Amino acid sequence: MRRATPAAQSHRYPAAMLLRVALLLLWFCFGSIAGPAHADEAFDAVAQARRQCASSAPALRDQPQLRDAAARLARGTALKAALDASGYRAQRSLEWRLTGYASPQAVTQYLVASQCGSLRDPAITEAGVLRSGSNYWIVAAAPFSPPSQADANDVASRVLSLVNHARAQPRRCGKESFNAAPPLILDAALTRAAATQANAMAAGDFLEHRGRDGSTPADRATRAGYHWRSVGENIAMGQTTPEAVVQDWLKSPEHCANIMEPVFQHMGIAFAVRPSSEGGIYWAQTFGRTR
Repeated sequence: MRRATPAAQSHRYPAAMLLRVALLLLWFCFGSIAGPAHADEAFDAVAQARRQCASSAPALRDQPQLRDAAARLARGTALKAALDASGYRAQRSLEWRLTGYASPQAVTQYLVASQCGSLRDPAITEAGVLRSGSNYWIVAAAPFSPPSQADANDVASRVLSLVNHARAQPRRCGKESFNAAPPLILDAALTRAAATQANAMAAGDFLEHRGRDGSTPADRATRAGYHWRSVGENIAMGQTTPEAVVQDWLKSPEHCANIMEPVFQHMGIAFAVRPSSEGGIYWAQTFGRTR
């Protein structure tokens, strides 16, 4: 019996298929090298513009999720939807869609000439870039970087310091004028009351003084064991530093009035983080005067 040789068992492939296989092999050999280098050049163009615009600002970091967001921009997705789909939460974000730029150097020149105002922002520390020929899609962002609960005591101390600094000088809150007021003292019971509301707002994704259980700031202070004569509350969402949240409260007439109210003796402060919520981070500040 004659045995079949290996050559007799092989299959014939059409010439077109052989050409496609050859092209695939070339892609694996060279495309995987050229691709990342091409991407690096595109990102470096933006990073170089940042360095020229703001030499003292932090260098931009190449962020994979922002690269994915840039790719989604290229497919016509709006910036917020692109960031959401990429799983990236930004405190602030920027986008540029550039067409007809023959080289990365041309992109750098454009950004330096017309976009330095945005690139100087020191909070913008991450970026992602996609290049296709002479087209570039760029996403840059200030990452959402809330404080850790492990640092809650330090955060509370800093908020107290900023609030007492504000109270130490006369201030106008909207149409109402306040004289300098005595410093507040951090109170554990009021901090528990504030934490109750901050956690509830983060869990329920809402920003209101009335809790989902119907409680008021006074109810929460009572439940926390604070024997009050007067109670007030400030709330906020989205700010990731003590400086930002106190600054925003001072810009609001009602919140500013609570901070400057001379009747108050004590303060509690708390925050709760839930990145998937609308605000990301929720703050509650409870003021009180004992009986």
